[in-house]
Amino acid sequence: MWLESDLVKRWLAGPEAFQAGVDALAVLAKRPGVVGIKIADELGYHDGLDSTASIQSFLGETAAALHTAAPGKPLLVDMLVPELGCLPEHDPQPAGATECAAQERSRYPQLTLAQVDEYLRAGVIDVLDLSTNLQTAVTYASWGVDADIAQRTAWQEAHRRGWDTLVQLQARKALAHAGSYTGTAEDVQAALATYVDIPRSLGAVAVDVWTWRQTYQGEVYRLADPGLRENALWTGLRAQHAQGARLFTHLSPHSVERDLDADLTMLAQVFSDLFVAAGTG
Repeated sequence: MWLESDLVKRWLAGPEAFQAGVDALAVLAKRPGVVGIKIADELGYHDGLDSTASIQSFLGETAAALHTAAPGKPLLVDMLVPELGCLPEHDPQPAGATECAAQERSRYPQLTLAQVDEYLRAGVIDVLDLSTNLQTAVTYASWGVDADIAQRTAWQEAHRRGWDTLVQLQARKALAHAGSYTGTAEDVQAALATYVDIPRSLGAVAVDVWTWRQTYQGEVYRLADPGLRENALWTGLRAQHAQGARLFTHLSPHSVERDLDADLTMLAQVFSDLFVAAGTG
């Protein structure tokens, strides 16, 4: 179990709000089974941290506070790196991919590949959940590649830059759906190949799959179907687990399908690790 908290909002709100969040996490971190603490969701991406300096300050101050308040608990950050979806170092480099990378660097100067290098080399992040920001199938087709080639290229770049030596590197992907799952077994196989198999083959220790059950934009998103019913996606994820994939998902104790025991029993068929909402934002 990992405590899931968005400490960025509290850090931006000021020292009092930030310390209250740290104190609450310190209490929860003492519970049996708590492995570590997630401190940020999509760090630096539309979260109010829009400069390298602000991200570095947040990471440094948060690490110092939690290493004191919850010693021995690794800190996890998830991060979307926009440039990774633009075929970095791919040979040949399509003109569209070069333009894509330049645009992403311009939009998110705090999240360039070089800046991420700096954040990881600082030694304050223990685990990184990485999103590669893949473009649409139409975009990749216009560049003469597909999503699998782009995903492989992105993870090769992460490995080339040594990210997997600086942190425990994990993949992340939202696979939850509203209502009942409508995809086919072939759809599932393709999605899991792109978002689970390729990252694992190129250094991802685990894959974070959003989300068990959560209200989002007015609808309930799930991995299983309503009423804890299995579907093609669940069958595919269970097969991944049986083949040795380490999979994470997210659980809010106030948002369960039947009750906590029943939900956890089903979750254990697929997931070895859970992000549990800590109630701190």
